[in-house]
Order: sequence, then C-alpha cells, then structure tokens
Amino acid sequence: MTPQRTSPDRSCLAQALVYIILYISIGCQGTAVHQSAELESRLRNHQASIERLTRSLGDARSDRDLARREVGILRAELAKQQPVPEITQIAHSSARVDRIEVVALLSGGLDRDEVPGDELISLLIAPKGTNGETHRVPGELSVRFRDISLPDGDQLLSQISFNETESEALWQNGIVGRGFRMITPLPNISSSGRLVAHIRFTDTTGQQFDTIYPLNIATQSVDSSP
Repeated sequence: MTPQRTSPDRSCLAQALVYIILYISIGCQGTAVHQSAELESRLRNHQASIERLTRSLGDARSDRDLARREVGILRAELAKQQPVPEITQIAHSSARVDRIEVVALLSGGLDRDEVPGDELISLLIAPKGTNGETHRVPGELSVRFRDISLPDGDQLLSQISFNETESEALWQNGIVGRGFRMITPLPNISSSGRLVAHIRFTDTTGQQFDTIYPLNIATQSVDSSP
C-alpha cells in the first residue's frame, strides 16, 4: 500500500496561517504596549498639571493673605484719619446752629435757703438751629451780669466763664428743656433787681453767638424794725 503524501499547497497554507497568527499576536502586543505608554504619558501630564495648579493655588492663597493684611493696615490708618461718628455728628450739628436762646422756665433768680429773696441765678442756655431744634455742640461759655439801673460804668457786677470741658459738664437733657445749665451765686445788686445776663457761646470753629436775657430777681428783704 503506497503511503499518502502531504500536498505542498496544504503545507504552504498552514505555514501562512501560522505566520498570520504570529503577526496578529505581535501586532496586538505592540498596540497594547503603545496604548500603555500613551496612558503613562497622559498620567504624567495630568500629574504635572495637578502640581502646577497646586503651586498656583498656594501662590493665590499667599496673595490673598497678603491682601487681607494690607487691607487691615489701610483700614486702621483710615480709622486714624477719619473722625469718629460722634465727632462727625458734633461737626454737623455745629454747622446748623445759628443762635443761642435762654429757656425761660429754668432761668432767673433761685431761692434755696428758705429766706425771702433769691441768692442764686439759674440759666439754661440752648444752641438752636434754623428749625428751632436744640443741638448739643462743644464750645466755650461766658456770662456777664449787669445791673442796668446803675450808671454805664458801674453796671458790670460779675462774670463767669466755662471752657469747652467745663461747659460739656453743664449739659442737661431734661423734660423742660435741653442745654447748658448753670447755677451761680447772685452778685450784689441794687434794690431794683434790674439784672440782665449777657451770654456768649463760642463753638469749636470760633463762631460766636450772643444773647441778652433779663433776669427776674427777688431781692433780699431788709429788716427795718428798730
């Protein structure tokens, strides 16, 4: 029996199939290697981007903290240069004052020793605006008491002055009225009791306001019994 021989065409075909399979396998491995390398490159790029963003964020935070410190310093300096609200309000009120008035209900002779006749003088002096509102403003006060029943050269009986700090302590917020309340001993006067107060108020800008107020004084009774 004669043995069968493999056909040369079949042998060549088998070898070709083997080569094709090897080529495909090598190609797939190469593609996988290429893809892996590409992924690694992308990861490195992402990592580098993250590091750059982290550094930028750190720089931005440092700049923010520095800006906050600078703003704090500028605010502190601005607070030193700008007047406090109370001073601003006082300056605004001073600009609106155009006269001073004496509140009659709390001004005049005052008797506290239960002896007939006044021994004190009370005055409530109110800085007023154009709308009639009383404004609390700093300044200096001076009051001259005159007896107008006497000759011109002899009319001045006494005078009293208050600096800005002293006048501030005189301020009164009362039901009857608001203003600088002063109580001073009654100077020696004639029996007529025709006494007037010449009042001058000078605010912190140097502006002066004057008024004259006649005082109703009850003179001390003189015991004429033998």
